[in-house]
Amino acid sequence: MTELEIKWPDDMMEQVRAAIGRIVVAGDTLREVSFDERLRTIRLVLEDWTGPDSAWRRELIAMFSESSPLHDETVREGLDAALRAWKPEALVQCATNELAPVLQSDSISLSPFAWTAVLAGGEIPMPTILSAFLPLILGSPVLLREASGDHVSAALVKRSIASRSEVLAAAFEHISFASEDTAFSELLSAPCVVATGSDATIRSISNRLRPSQRFVAYGHRFSIGILGPSCAESNESIQRISEDFALDIARWDQMGCLSPVILYLVGLDESTHEAIATSLAASLENLHLRMPRGALSTAVRASHANEIAEARMRQAGGPGLLCVGSDSVVVLESNANPRPAPLHRFIRLMPVASPDRLKRALMPFSDHLSNVASIGFSQDEELELIDLLERLGVSRVTRPGRLQTPPIDWPHDGMPLLTPMARFVQSR
Repeated sequence: MTELEIKWPDDMMEQVRAAIGRIVVAGDTLREVSFDERLRTIRLVLEDWTGPDSAWRRELIAMFSESSPLHDETVREGLDAALRAWKPEALVQCATNELAPVLQSDSISLSPFAWTAVLAGGEIPMPTILSAFLPLILGSPVLLREASGDHVSAALVKRSIASRSEVLAAAFEHISFASEDTAFSELLSAPCVVATGSDATIRSISNRLRPSQRFVAYGHRFSIGILGPSCAESNESIQRISEDFALDIARWDQMGCLSPVILYLVGLDESTHEAIATSLAASLENLHLRMPRGALSTAVRASHANEIAEARMRQAGGPGLLCVGSDSVVVLESNANPRPAPLHRFIRLMPVASPDRLKRALMPFSDHLSNVASIGFSQDEELELIDLLERLGVSRVTRPGRLQTPPIDWPHDGMPLLTPMARFVQSR
């Protein structure tokens, strides 16, 4: 063999293999720790993150602000608000409830996977933080591939775990490389694979896995707001609702699956449509003063410019309204026809005449809706709306201002928190 024919080992491939080897060994020690003790340790770590003056949160805010296009105040507000909603006792209660049949059984027990591969996705830190904790509670060590937009959270999570337990910290490692890298196939050899990404990404991963592997997939989702007839009761009501929705839109610059991309206006007249649009635009402008939008890429700027031009053309020949602020865009459409969602504080308001028309507008998005914030409906109307949203696959219905701050135990994509990643064995 000549020198040119020598095939040197792929460096990243070797790094992944070495990391797998380390966490598999660490897994033996991890499983010697009882479930209750693992859960107690993660609760302590979570308390460290969610405390009123958390050093870990302060450090993540500083580091993430440096590496992200988001404004530092947007990062601070987003992390503070999201982690305030994560109650450590709720995690403990959720884990206990989900696993009660096993924990109380004499014949069924947890059989943790030898290791779990977590393929993080998205542009914000919250999913990375949580996905690091869950398999460790179950006794499965974790190798996490960092999201392309977040190369700082995982390292801080590991350090925070190490401050409470070297055993659990040794069972968590993180690594960064592109999906095109040959090392990706090593990650996909895990007995349990947890992935977040687009539907195309999820399909691609699924096609490469064996039937015997556990695959926990979180695909493309988005969130919306729905405003009902009683929103028009007063100008004060419209202003309050607008301020709450503006916060939902501005948090994380509208880049997470919990960010609203459309607000549907149900059974409201044209004058109320315009009042809501102008009030929302004013509320977004006020938020610009304390948490400005982050830097936009060339592609996003082009998308915004195109959609603004399209909106102007549509409104030249009919009803509608366009409000372009310092760093936000509010488009009041004349109908509920599906249109692109440029994100980055770009929101569409779409009028529908009735709940039945709302149903027709939402049907194309069945199984892609994540969270919904609703307001302005009577109790009976609200019950009918929730029934519709449940049938469309919505995982959570809440109020304006709370879309981006779900509790830690909310059923992401309709699934329980821990049991999708758990394995059990029965012995007689």
